[in-house]
Parts: sequence; C-alpha cells; structure tokens
Amino acid sequence: MIWFLELLIVGVSTGRIGTQSGKQLPVDTFDQFLLADEFISKYMRPARPVLFKGVAKEFPAFSKWNDEYFQSSYDASQHIVEVEQGKKENRGDESHIMSLANFVRSYKNDDIYCVSRLPPFLAADLPVYKPIDCPFILNNLMRDIVLWYSSGGTKSVWHNDAYENINCLLRGRKEFILANRSETKEKAHIDRPEEGFSSVDVDDVDTQKYPGFKDMVFYNVTMEAGDCMYIPWLWFHQVNSIDSNLAVNVWWETYRTPLACDITYNDKTWDSVHFHDKYVS
Repeated sequence: MIWFLELLIVGVSTGRIGTQSGKQLPVDTFDQFLLADEFISKYMRPARPVLFKGVAKEFPAFSKWNDEYFQSSYDASQHIVEVEQGKKENRGDESHIMSLANFVRSYKNDDIYCVSRLPPFLAADLPVYKPIDCPFILNNLMRDIVLWYSSGGTKSVWHNDAYENINCLLRGRKEFILANRSETKEKAHIDRPEEGFSSVDVDDVDTQKYPGFKDMVFYNVTMEAGDCMYIPWLWFHQVNSIDSNLAVNVWWETYRTPLACDITYNDKTWDSVHFHDKYVS
C-alpha cells in the first residue's frame, strides 16, 4: 500500500499542458488597438504579449467570411490551400492540398483543418493591423499571412515561432498557453530545436520526462471572436481551438532597434503589403 501511494504522489501524467505549476498569469488587455509607437515601445521591444478585445469586429472579413460565401465564391474554388490531417497536430504528417471551396464543403465532417497562406483574393478584406502600421515594418519585415480554419477541437504542439506574431480571431474561441522565453528557456523542453517544438503530449504531460513544466510560469488567454493577440518572438505557446474556428495571423521579423512610426498608412489593407517568405510550419 505504501508503494502504491508513492506512485500516486510522484505521478507521471499530470494533465494538459499549462496546469503543472499552478503559476498562471493573465496578459495585458485593451479594448482597442494600440498605435504603432506605443505598441512597439511597450510590448514588441520588451517582448510582452498583449490582447486586443473586439478589434477585429470592424474588419470587413468578420461579417463577410462565412461558409456559404466560400462555397459559392468562384475565387475560393480556384485557390488552393494546404490542409492538415488530424486535429491534434503531428508535425511528422504531411499536408495535402485542395481548393478552399472544397475544404469548406468537407471540414465539418472530416478530421482536417486548414493552415495555409491566405489566398490573395481575401487579403483586401483585412486592414493592416494598427500596432504594426509602420512603414519600416510593412516594407521590410513582413514574412507571412496565414489562414487558420477548422471546425474546432484542434490542438497545436508546444512550440515557439521564429517571428513576431499577431493573431486575429474571426470566428469561435482559442485558448493560448504561453511562457516567457527569457524566463523559462531551460524548462520548456523544446527537444526538436531545429523545428522549434517539443515532443511532449500536450494533453497529458509526463513530468518525470519533462520536469521543467512543474516550475514554469504560464500565461493563459482565451480569445473570443473579434479579438487579436500579439505573441512575441520565440515565446513558447500551445493553442487549442473551440467551436468552428477562423483566424488570420501575420508574422514579421523581430527588430529591437528603436523605430519611429509617426507616419501611418491608415486605410492600407493586407493585399498591398509584400510578404517575403512562404509559410513555414
């Protein structure tokens, strides 16, 4: 009996990622976008995540992009997107391609989700996000704009990205579990560093194999439709989607030198911005 109790106390599996330490913090939240100068000085340069509530509800895409629109759109029938098989991410699996319209016809019944460069015909429905409406960033640092589309229930691996990131949610909810790269680098167990992710099971963390999670400070954020969030360069994170989900994120190169962004484009949309790289998972 004593031996059994010891096993129970030590434990191997401790539940979903983000619950191991009991140290969970919120992120700063605003009900409108910050302008570029303030965003860069207070959040991008010091690498602090921030949530902007409801700001994407003003985007044309928020009301326009629904399943009926995509299924009936000629452009959607002509543009190919990348589709992942299996809603729990496994980076060993290969993606396949289909038209956006065909994806929308099948995604509710199949175990698939779309993660693909945003088809160009959709980019005019999205204004440039105000926190990065800065000529130097838009002209020199932009790397990709990505469409995320699912029926919900997707789960990413524990990972970090080599770029700065703003994710805007147009439908559904998303749960983000984040950790500060500078505070937790040695604890994060990124055992596939060349690809920027961990082999840990995000649903059932083995704290004997991955003990660093017991001491990690996590930031928990639930995004709702219309919210946008900044995820700093190299911050560790894991993402779960809830309900029918549609989001667009942009990635740009990190830049720590002070920037002057007093000139803005205001009405610029993403179709007028050049992105320098294709999406890399």
